[in-house]
Amino acid sequence: MDPLTSPRLSPEALAVLSAVDPFSGLPESALRNLEHELERVRLMAGQILFRRGDPGDSLYVIVSGSLHVMLDRPDGEEQVLALLASGDCLGEMAIMTGHPRSATVRAIEASELLKLPKDAFERLVAEHPTVKNRLLQLAARRQSGRQLALTDLFRGLDKSVIQEFVRESNWVRLPGGETLFRQGDLADSLYAVVHGRLQVVIQPDRGSRAIVRQIGRGTCVGETALLTGERHSATVRAVRDSELVRLRKEEFTRLLERHPEAATELARTLARRLRQATASPDAAGHVTTIAVVPGHPTVRESRFAEQLVEALETLGGPVLHLSSTLIDRYLGEGAARAPFAIAGNTRIANWLNDQEDQYRHLVYECDLTATTWTQRCLRQADLILLVHPADAEPSLGVIEREMASGEFGGSGARRHLVLLHQDATLRPTGTRRWLEARPVETHHHVRVHHAADYDRLARLVTGQAVSLVLSGGGARGFAHIGVIRALGECGIPIDVIGGSSMGSIIAGQYAMGYDTDAMVEINRKGFIDLKPHRDKTVPIVSLITARKLVRMLTMMFGDTQIEDLWTRYFCVSSNLTRAEMVVHQDGPLWLWARASISVPGVTPPVLHNGDLLVDGGVLNNLPADVVGQLCQGSVIAVDAAPRIDLSTDTQAPPSLSGWRLLWGYLNPFGERLSIPNIFSILTRAAMLSTLSNTELLKWEADLYLHPPTEEIGMFDWKAIDRAVDIGYRFALAQLEAWEKARTTRNRSGSPGGCP
Repeated sequence: MDPLTSPRLSPEALAVLSAVDPFSGLPESALRNLEHELERVRLMAGQILFRRGDPGDSLYVIVSGSLHVMLDRPDGEEQVLALLASGDCLGEMAIMTGHPRSATVRAIEASELLKLPKDAFERLVAEHPTVKNRLLQLAARRQSGRQLALTDLFRGLDKSVIQEFVRESNWVRLPGGETLFRQGDLADSLYAVVHGRLQVVIQPDRGSRAIVRQIGRGTCVGETALLTGERHSATVRAVRDSELVRLRKEEFTRLLERHPEAATELARTLARRLRQATASPDAAGHVTTIAVVPGHPTVRESRFAEQLVEALETLGGPVLHLSSTLIDRYLGEGAARAPFAIAGNTRIANWLNDQEDQYRHLVYECDLTATTWTQRCLRQADLILLVHPADAEPSLGVIEREMASGEFGGSGARRHLVLLHQDATLRPTGTRRWLEARPVETHHHVRVHHAADYDRLARLVTGQAVSLVLSGGGARGFAHIGVIRALGECGIPIDVIGGSSMGSIIAGQYAMGYDTDAMVEINRKGFIDLKPHRDKTVPIVSLITARKLVRMLTMMFGDTQIEDLWTRYFCVSSNLTRAEMVVHQDGPLWLWARASISVPGVTPPVLHNGDLLVDGGVLNNLPADVVGQLCQGSVIAVDAAPRIDLSTDTQAPPSLSGWRLLWGYLNPFGERLSIPNIFSILTRAAMLSTLSNTELLKWEADLYLHPPTEEIGMFDWKAIDRAVDIGYRFALAQLEAWEKARTTRNRSGSPGGCP
């Protein structure tokens, strides 16, 4: 039912209007003029005044009754943000920005309101600018109250208590890169993140690795130390321009004394937050705003930003593309060029912040030069994509040089390099020169008109990537090829791939672009025809020379560098010298695969900077834990190593002569002992430490696959077709249900982001 409207106003209605803050102090003549512009609106209990998404074409003042301001939560429930009563204004932000309503308003009881249409409002503020300034202040207070209501620490509190918190608090703007407080500082305030993103850095002990996570809007910081009276346990700084609500210790304590029920609710919420943080720490943080920095005019011509927006939309949720041209269209000519120091900046900032409530992702497209709009894009960004044509010179672009000063913006945001390739490019080259020229966390290769490349980029930057981790296991590792074939048939993408030992070779082949048929063929040529395991030598360092192994790997990978692969790749080796795992993400693919597959005693180690690198399976045969440090999203781990292996029913004496075993093999009438050979024993022994930890490692994965490869011998290379079939059939039976659940989860909202 639509609200009832009437042009006739009662004296009581005008009296209420003159007492409302934005309109108080107006000359009597202005109020008399409004009398002819205003309409009276009547609502019955439960009736909707307007819904989220409706046009913001009017301002309302409540004469009598009460209304709820509500927001639909992702779980389908309605979140009550505020209770408004007689004398309150509503709809102020929408009418000032011209953007749709950001919340739904429903009458709690029979209510009467005054409606001021947009054209009348614009005439009023043109004559009396103070009305607009007061409405901006009201919107800021409302925004802080709304965000406090949505903040995890305040979500269960009564709305009247939240409003009291808002009155006691003050607004803090923290530019990107600036520090809010440092680890060890005295705690004197708690902060609620209204807009923006903060980085939390914890340094446990001197010399140990810092623990880093990011938090966004709707989260409080500083409350633990404030409640316990201890010093801050972490350093907090702004990733990008952020807005916070600050509540000082004495004000916080006074409010809790007046509202003891709030203390109980806060304690419960804090305990729940601590449990969730311990169970699933979010190291990368969720990416909401992405700035695209074009390093060359051809980036604009390729429609990179538009194609990225399309790819993001396929992941679910609305995406807003913003450029200087579009901002001028939304907010009026010249809005994108508005300096930060003028009053109009508040309007732009508030409008942009409001878009974060409306859209899942915002893509800010910078200008080609260092304009005010470009600076605003960088200051609003969670993630900055530096986009260059791959065939250009790798020097810094105009905007990158401004960013290098640290004063232009974007100093706190993560930075990724994107190299745009022509569609006919077979394989990228020369990526190292680009990476050496600029500080970035990672890089992406994208062909200009390949939708699949944009889809992969979208998943990687938003924490929805699919990573495949492959274990060692000798010939049993051929089962990985079958799993890859099943993934393709199920339509499940592979955005990151890596592995250990045999898994490093299969992963490298996929990252090179081989399809599964080509992988079977090249492995047949390598392991069966070349026979690298029969390249024996005097056993001083190892049993084989690795000459044939090197020949096989160069046949498979050539001189390809890991950073030049279309698909992100990693492999692990074990540093015997330093007793630590090494993760390889760049450099010669063949060399690091050679290190990852070098079983101690069987294959000579790789000598690197004075250290000895051997098989990755010595320390981590299933590096599912590694991929979580490289990228956020879903992890599929494939374990081709059987739990029980090399069993024998032979009763051998305590001492065993190799000559006796050899004679048994040569003499057709001699006794043959069923004992595994030295290759199998050394290989199995090298993996024992991580095989015993598999139960722990598999929990690092979202999907753990353990194909039944026991019937395949560790060096039975000729069983490649059988192993591929085992992996394929086993994976196919489990993937369909998993992919359906994963897609549903991602569309409802996924944390993380690719570092």
